[in-house]
Amino acid sequence: MSRAATFLLLVFAYLATRAACDDAHHRESAPSTTTIAMTPTTAVPRAAVPQPPAAAASGSAGEPVPGPALAGSESANLARNFYFVLDGSGSMGEDPATKCSGAAKSSYSTKLAAARWAIGEFLGQVPADDRIGLYVFDRSGQREVVPLGTGNREQFLKAVNAVYAAGGTPLAEAIITGVNRLAAQRDQQLGYGDFRLVVVTDGEATGRRLEDGTAYALAKRIPIYTIGFCVGQTHTLFRHSVAYRAANSPAELRRGLEETLGELETFDMKAFGGQ
Repeated sequence: MSRAATFLLLVFAYLATRAACDDAHHRESAPSTTTIAMTPTTAVPRAAVPQPPAAAASGSAGEPVPGPALAGSESANLARNFYFVLDGSGSMGEDPATKCSGAAKSSYSTKLAAARWAIGEFLGQVPADDRIGLYVFDRSGQREVVPLGTGNREQFLKAVNAVYAAGGTPLAEAIITGVNRLAAQRDQQLGYGDFRLVVVTDGEATGRRLEDGTAYALAKRIPIYTIGFCVGQTHTLFRHSVAYRAANSPAELRRGLEETLGELETFDMKAFGGQ
């Protein structure tokens, strides 16, 4: 090979080497486009968050089963409850001096007027935290006039004074209503407390059989306290009440009401059932 050919080969080799070096240098100086992989991290556990208490268990009908009573509700759960049935039938318009056995002449022209006085005197002795309710039957029909509750003494007296004697004596219906009110309140108090149905009457029941009402009270375990005004001890309720008072004067009627506030030592179901 001639010198000229050898020289050309060397030049070409030099240029090729230079181009390769420039290309490598360009790649090294170019901005990096490498993707950075995200390293999975383990979550740091948070402090436990208090959860709300589990929902109360449900009864067979879907109603929540009440839990234990709170300490603050103890007095409410031990409250006493008195539901009164006041007879305002036509015979309550009679003069007690002529219709009551051995009754002394009084300033009250009717048995109903005497009952109003006796109830007014009695209410002054009922503790403020006792619940009372009132059901009446008179010339306006039979109805609840004061729902069972507290803070209703003025309403109670006003309702008593608004009773006017006339009509029959639906005692069974009145007793059933009173039993229902007391049984419902007993459920609210979780079975604690005292529940008494107090009946003031001067005659036998008309309409529905009285035994329907007394049997219902017995089944619901609601005791009946009866004050028989001017009827002696011959009234049917004498056999179906845990306590029966024969009142032949306004004063005896008042004492009979006061006795319903006393403590019942025993609840004799056989005696209550008239057996």
